[in-house]
Amino acid sequence: MAANAPTLERREMFAQIKQLCAPDNYTNWFHIGREYAILFATIAGTVWVWDYLNENGHSPYWIAPVYALAVFIIGAWVQNRLSVLVHEASHYSLFKNRYLNDVAANLFLLFPVFGAISNYRIGHWGHHRHVNDPDHDPDLHRLTRHQPRDFPVPKWRFVVDYVFKQLMLHKAVSYIQGRAAYVAIAMKMAPVQNQDLLGPRVVWGMRIAYYGLLFSTLYYIGLSGYFFLFWVVPFFTFYPAVLFLREIAHHGNYPDSGDFTNSRVYKARWLEREIFFPFGEHNHVLHHMFPTIPHHKMRVAHEVMMQYPPYRDTVVTCNGFFVKADPRSEEPTVLDVLAAPAERYLRNRRDGLAAASEIRRSTEAEVGGFADQPLAN
Repeated sequence: MAANAPTLERREMFAQIKQLCAPDNYTNWFHIGREYAILFATIAGTVWVWDYLNENGHSPYWIAPVYALAVFIIGAWVQNRLSVLVHEASHYSLFKNRYLNDVAANLFLLFPVFGAISNYRIGHWGHHRHVNDPDHDPDLHRLTRHQPRDFPVPKWRFVVDYVFKQLMLHKAVSYIQGRAAYVAIAMKMAPVQNQDLLGPRVVWGMRIAYYGLLFSTLYYIGLSGYFFLFWVVPFFTFYPAVLFLREIAHHGNYPDSGDFTNSRVYKARWLEREIFFPFGEHNHVLHHMFPTIPHHKMRVAHEVMMQYPPYRDTVVTCNGFFVKADPRSEEPTVLDVLAAPAERYLRNRRDGLAAASEIRRSTEAEVGGFADQPLAN
């Protein structure tokens, strides 16, 4: 940050952030459509290679690396990135119209992975209210049951336990079971206003109609095997592994639940960024402060916050996940942070937390959407 950069007072910062908390009804149609286009292109390309090998007398075993690549693309890219948009929808930021938000989220994002947005919203809002609280954060409970936490952890051990082991079937099933506990069914938590606009009867009616039409159509046209190969297999391999790694990056080895220290900001090279931190996930600490900033406005919001000294002087930025995006940078990678004592990379801890102590408390009651309400300032 330049020495002569403008400095915002608290009220000025809130006023500028307020202007950014405004989703629209069109931007995310492009993103949803693009991910589905990649899905169908991947399937079509793999089938074309298979037909080419058969027609030209090549060994069918050559399809193995092509299929493995397809499983990676669908699980680590398509399913993963659609699930990030679920996160957006849970805060009514996918679309401005909240009924459109929930209908589109169910049909294109949640029903394909056997969930419902109203179910996800219960657990996710609980995570926002109790972030990093070992007794009350539902995400922390879920992830700890899946993989016991013992941070800091040596880098080699992290790669073994948190990367390679996560690709094993029993770990995939473990993660999916935990996630299903508040995606497929509703968690038993205190009710929150605007949690379920559509109502359970409508949602269950939609789910029954969706799966009935999907599976009957697949059976009728003889594509049930394709569904297994190109959706179920990725769902139990790369999909849970990538989601788990992102959740660890966001809240693994956290020092506390402070406004600026409960998560981090991330820089990464293109592939790491698009897989682990797409759609605004590169700034999770800011998301916890102002949950209804749409993902396509997150970079502008970060620029605004960098003019607010308590944020600018306290937030921790990670330069890459496994390797540095900028080799010359002194900023740690995610791996560095997870391998060190939780407090090592904190900056101006006392002053930053004291100056920011009320920001999340002033917005957490409006986690579901304060774009139509005044921000506390």
